[in-house]
Amino acid sequence: MKIAIIYSTSSRTTKKACKILSSKINASVQLIPIEKAKTACLLKYNYIILAGSAYNGKVQSALKRYISRNMKTLKEKPIALVLNCEEGIDTKERLNRTFTEELVNTSQINSNFGYELNPDEGNFIEKRKINNIIDDYKKNGKELPMLNMDEIDKFADYINNMINKRVD
Repeated sequence: MKIAIIYSTSSRTTKKACKILSSKINASVQLIPIEKAKTACLLKYNYIILAGSAYNGKVQSALKRYISRNMKTLKEKPIALVLNCEEGIDTKERLNRTFTEELVNTSQINSNFGYELNPDEGNFIEKRKINNIIDDYKKNGKELPMLNMDEIDKFADYINNMINKRVD
């Protein structure tokens, strides 16, 4: 089985989560940043995972355009959806807003892997914002957000079980 993980990210968290996920899947997995995704590439894969980081409730417009351009093909393939955003939100509502309700309803599995704050990423202004957020977390005695490894493991287990049940 050939699986494509097509992702967009404003930080490196989604790429990191996708790499972790791909290492846990028992199949041939290709990580494809949205900048390198092509319409024709979808046809080469048996399974498509779309992943995006949501900032202020929105994913990068490149991912939304890609989905819009390829909706017909995506609906014909088994797909899964991943968000990287804050936990403790209505994930279903956020998924519907991000990927469209139609795509969410046709997906076999979807999840929110959480996110991380990395003060070494981005330009000067972005680094300063992240450092201010980290300072706020520390000041209020809150734990810094981290990727939810349990969610990544559950997601990988689902994909692996699906692969094991597949009959060629």
